Amino acid sequence: MTIAGRVIGDGVKLVRLLGRGSHSVVYFGVTREGQPCAVKIFPPHLALFAEREFRHALNLNHPRMAHVQAQITFDTAPALITTYARGVTLFERYTHKPALVEERQAFLLTLSHVLDALHFLHDRGLVHRDIKPDNIMVEPDGSAKLVDFDLSGPAYEGMAMPTRIGTAAFLSPEARRGDSLGPENDLYGVGVLLGWGIHGQLPEVGEALPPTRDPLTPLWRALTREDPRKRPHDATEVKKALLELALRTYLY
Repeated sequence: MTIAGRVIGDGVKLVRLLGRGSHSVVYFGVTREGQPCAVKIFPPHLALFAEREFRHALNLNHPRMAHVQAQITFDTAPALITTYARGVTLFERYTHKPALVEERQAFLLTLSHVLDALHFLHDRGLVHRDIKPDNIMVEPDGSAKLVDFDLSGPAYEGMAMPTRIGTAAFLSPEARRGDSLGPENDLYGVGVLLGWGIHGQLPEVGEALPPTRDPLTPLWRALTREDPRKRPHDATEVKKALLELALRTYLY
């Protein structure tokens, strides 16, 4: 059943479906003032996910992040109204692979913007915990925004029992174990994306991708080290290294 055309909250009109996630569906909407927005609707039994995302993301106002603006109820379902992140998901944007060969400047801009968002998030004591292509919206020039904060929470948050949080292909070793997660976990996800940009593919479980002549290879390896204590932990320093290494010339 479509709900496009419905008006909810303070005059937000639902226009079309944008996508479906594991916890919600997202609609493109237009506010009473004519401004675009996104409306994230959760099933009633996942109300705690909606509440958690609203609580953690409400004051996260940064140009490289979707901003949660309000929490409402749609019929009996909890919903969040957020700013609209233009573009398409990272994998939809970079269809010519490897991205760092085919569209190096744009892909570097995308990773830089993700790192800007992570620095802002980490500086406030929070971690995203689900860095993956579906949660990065990219425009044609490579500009990007980080979205979807329903798995986010305080850095090194303790759980009652080991809890695996994230998406399989991008899980850090500590996330696979169900350990508490810090900034190094988010930066591991950036490392997986960097490796994908270098090689044009994600490794199979237990597979080691081969070395290349790309000067970004050492950074990719550092970000995806098994031991989180041996990984970079500062998103701003990673961005600095990314841009400095990218200036070096190389031949495939």
